[in-house]
Amino acid sequence: MIADPLALIRAAHFAATLLASGTVFFAAFVIGPTRLPQNFPILRMDMNLMVWTALVVSVLTGAMWLIWLAANILGQSLAEVCLHGGVWSVLADTRFGWICGLRLVLAVFLGLLVRDPAQRAWPIAAAAAFLALPAFSSHAGAATGLRGDVHVASDALHLLSAGAWLGGLPAFALLLWTARRRQKPGGHDFTIAVTQRFSRLAAISVGTLLATGIVNSWNLLGSPRDLWTTDYGLLISFKIGLLGAMISIATVNKFHLTPRLPARTALRNLRRNSIAEIGIGLCVLVLVGYLGRLQPTAHVHPATLPISAEAAFTHIHASEAMADVTITPGRAGRSAVTIRVSREDFTTFAAKEVRLLLDPPAGSGISLDRGAEQQTDGSWRVKEVALARPGIWTVRVLAIAQSGETIALDGPIVIER
Repeated sequence: MIADPLALIRAAHFAATLLASGTVFFAAFVIGPTRLPQNFPILRMDMNLMVWTALVVSVLTGAMWLIWLAANILGQSLAEVCLHGGVWSVLADTRFGWICGLRLVLAVFLGLLVRDPAQRAWPIAAAAAFLALPAFSSHAGAATGLRGDVHVASDALHLLSAGAWLGGLPAFALLLWTARRRQKPGGHDFTIAVTQRFSRLAAISVGTLLATGIVNSWNLLGSPRDLWTTDYGLLISFKIGLLGAMISIATVNKFHLTPRLPARTALRNLRRNSIAEIGIGLCVLVLVGYLGRLQPTAHVHPATLPISAEAAFTHIHASEAMADVTITPGRAGRSAVTIRVSREDFTTFAAKEVRLLLDPPAGSGISLDRGAEQQTDGSWRVKEVALARPGIWTVRVLAIAQSGETIALDGPIVIER
């Protein structure tokens, strides 16, 4: 796990995303209400350069993430998915791909908006959407129902709060560095006002991070014991420890150093502490990169039966029920489908009818709709389906309970050549 390239790509992507959006938030909410002193003209240009650089890195690492994911899904090399169109299939046929495409558009839009300092509402909206959208393709986005909606909202707020605080720290450090270099009339009052405003924004962000962090941990961990007994929980524990260190430094900044401005020692210590917070924050983002590569302990489910090497398999999880769908053989042509529907506690879901719907890769054929027959072991089976082509298909299982309630479950499944 130490040398996992995708985890590092994810960490770099989130760092760039936080920097781009956080700098926009800093310019709008912290500097915006205060007029820039005449001796600070370069600050705005430097902040725009930070945003543009971060957006370029974010787009590049996002593309690398998409290519790597396509290679994993399709079981091909990185070169094959690029040369044979596999990456386009993932881009068009998965939620992650759609979000990648939308965020690319937002990155271009945001890069154009920050050129005009008079614009405030549109850059804020674009930066917030650019930052929050990954929540819909994360572990939170995989859940359904009210619990899933709450988890997605919490994850989005978590990202926005991290952007406002951690993402705004480089811009704050840049401002302090500029203030130290340009000791002229008006600069002291400006620096004090901006520092106080950023301190308030950081306090609100920290409170939101703590609240949403509790909600996210509740959904991702099986029990508090997982924090010290599982790899996923240990990474969460390290992340909490690092955030605690950052909060301690921020507390010193707010209550000890900010009241002593514009003293040169206070300014120097504030800048030093901000750089320390940035360094710790980067360590947190590396942990986030690795957390995305592990299965949350609350989502770990034992396989009901062994899966043959030639089969295609997907596990679909919703708050009302779960479904294990196995297509044998998992390649284009005629195949059989086995469906197992169960409750959260792995007991059999008492269904009176189960229907299987298979949607082909985008724009490439007609959807299949088949009724399944119940077997003596409690599973449901569709004896034959004709899969016209390989690619990423969408499986939809409609399980109709004895009460008449219909549970809809859907997820992607890879059909090979």
